[in-house]
Amino acid sequence: MRVLVLVHEARERMRATTALALQPELEVVECSSPKDARRIMREGGPFDVLVVDGDIQPQGGFSFLYEVRAQDALAGRSTPPALLLIAREEDRFLTQWAGANELLLKPVDPFEVARRVRALVGEEPAPRDPGDESGAQVPGDPGAPGEPGSRDVAAGAGSA
Repeated sequence: MRVLVLVHEARERMRATTALALQPELEVVECSSPKDARRIMREGGPFDVLVVDGDIQPQGGFSFLYEVRAQDALAGRSTPPALLLIAREEDRFLTQWAGANELLLKPVDPFEVARRVRALVGEEPAPRDPGDESGAQVPGDPGAPGEPGSRDVAAGAGSA
């Protein structure tokens, strides 16, 4: 599986790629500018997942991803799923505008990046978003009602 990681800041790029690099079946290609990413995508063939920093300069990761999706749509190509790394919770709506499939708040956990990448290609179930307001629970989640360790007040049961 090929993963393109577009992150300008070296420390954040290292966080995004550390756990991915530990997996021998992954080919991780790193770049630090939208210009380099476009060249790599044009010359290097297709990628299975894109990991893009929303704060790259000068274009911005949101705009870059939107542009890639628009160009692929016009050319009749499918765009690989994308994980967008954002610095501010307030930018969540921009991830939808850009067409990102997943998002993570920076600074990122390297192993969470790897889990999200695997989930995007269907190799691992997607983790529950802790910021999800829907109240959906993941089976086996100790905080889920009816699960060991939960505090299910409505049922009058729970353990702590």
